[in-house]
Amino acid sequence: MRWLGWPLLLALTACPSARIPRVPGDPPPAVLDASDERDYQKVLERHTSSKGVYDNLDTKLFFQATWLSPVFAEARVRREGQFKAWPPAELTKKLGDERTRLDDATEFFFAVHANDYRFDDFDKVNTMWRMVLVVGNEELPPVSVERLGRTNTEMRSYFSYMESFWVGYRVRFPARPLAPGQTFRLKLASALGQAELPFTAE
Repeated sequence: MRWLGWPLLLALTACPSARIPRVPGDPPPAVLDASDERDYQKVLERHTSSKGVYDNLDTKLFFQATWLSPVFAEARVRREGQFKAWPPAELTKKLGDERTRLDDATEFFFAVHANDYRFDDFDKVNTMWRMVLVVGNEELPPVSVERLGRTNTEMRSYFSYMESFWVGYRVRFPARPLAPGQTFRLKLASALGQAELPFTAE
């Protein structure tokens, strides 16, 4: 009978999505218009990629990253405007400011859930992780990695996958032209394991 256990173990190991850490609690903030909320969540999902690092069936870390493409950046700023009731002139200014801020960078909101806090050191000079953006044959190191801290209401307003015990980062890479349909990857590697988060340009 022992051999019957191996197919089950292999099947479970091949289904990492079953190991995504979920913590029951209050739902994330949402705008009042249900149609607007659905549209935003679709844009967020389209620009977000997830991966885990596992030890057999135990999760060591789980990553989620959202690419701040021009489409997503505009959707996020408009959502902030809805939450904060900005007048049209202020919304227009904020949209312009965000476009300017992202002109010279490829930016991600990067979130991590680690079973051991020592694994979460992405902003340290001597971090255990190598993080690069893979575009074509290039591997680009980040220009900056800024730790934003533990999950809070502001983060959950725009990145609704954030839950308790997650940590958010702002990661900026050099700007690279991306043709519609072009794929690129956020690659992470350390002694703990490796993960690649794929994205597709629009």
